[in-house]
Amino acid sequence: MTVKSKVQVPDIFFMPEWGKAYESQDQGESRIFEVKNAIGHIFYSFVLRPIPILAGETLYYDTVTPFGQNGPIILKCQPGKKAELIASFDQEFQIYCTQHNIVAEYIRFSAWLKNVEDFKDIYSIDNRGITMYIDLTVQDFFMEEFKSPTRQQVRRALKNNVQIEYDFTGESIQEFHRLYQIMAKRNDVPAYYLFSEELLKNSFELLEGKQFIVYVKHEGVAISAALFVHHGDYLHYHLAANDPAYFHLAGNSLLINEGCRWGVEHGKKELHLGGASTEALYRFKRGFTKTEPLDILTGKKIRNPEAYQLLSDIKARSEGIENPSHFPMYRG
Repeated sequence: MTVKSKVQVPDIFFMPEWGKAYESQDQGESRIFEVKNAIGHIFYSFVLRPIPILAGETLYYDTVTPFGQNGPIILKCQPGKKAELIASFDQEFQIYCTQHNIVAEYIRFSAWLKNVEDFKDIYSIDNRGITMYIDLTVQDFFMEEFKSPTRQQVRRALKNNVQIEYDFTGESIQEFHRLYQIMAKRNDVPAYYLFSEELLKNSFELLEGKQFIVYVKHEGVAISAALFVHHGDYLHYHLAANDPAYFHLAGNSLLINEGCRWGVEHGKKELHLGGASTEALYRFKRGFTKTEPLDILTGKKIRNPEAYQLLSDIKARSEGIENPSHFPMYRG
């Protein structure tokens, strides 16, 4: 099942293998669109989703970027030719959308690579919150990035007679998923952020060598775990799983500390912690970093206005539109 990329991208979320691993989360199929010419190279990984609304004989689609932060990215461009290359991308993708009955496009741009800056003139941009990261290029992340209460949590975990274990192959995915389900149920995690055991297992085959699980165990029992993914300069604290019965042992703090240690040893420059849906989670993550949070920016574009309006009208008449501000509206 392992697929090797033929293109060099700067972060794991842009890899075709990533799109393939997570395509089912968006109920579609992973696709790649590229513009390669004498001016440069733009690479775009997205998920093609059938729109579940009957509109005559035509089956319409829309697109969304794979789970994570990615979107179109310029891999190569002649000096002074960026605007021309981007215009060419927009025109060619519009043709592609027309040929494939694609109605609308939704993009989650990379907050750290800031590819939104290159494409902000062709998409409508929205701010969806913030994401945090730890700077691993400092001399001592523990003393320079971690705040004092967080350092105390890590020290407490180490005193609690816990052990660290790594899994680089996914052989323990059943155990990880057990912990993940406990965490998800406790925090009432939305369906979109619930990952099946099968998806996670398959991801280890598709993303071989690009991810690993770290466990904190107490008396042989896994009490905390995290799935880290990585590529290039970036390491990501992708999924966390904890048993609340053991929160007093501060296993999750030790996990992030261990992730930082691994990242430094392997030449990573940043460990990304993601966003925060609650104030408590925000405070927890902010304890690990003194860097300023990054904006999460999304882009949207209607590629077929007539079909977009038709589908929205059909949805409004048949079922009603619960959230008119949702994009695309016919999915609201």
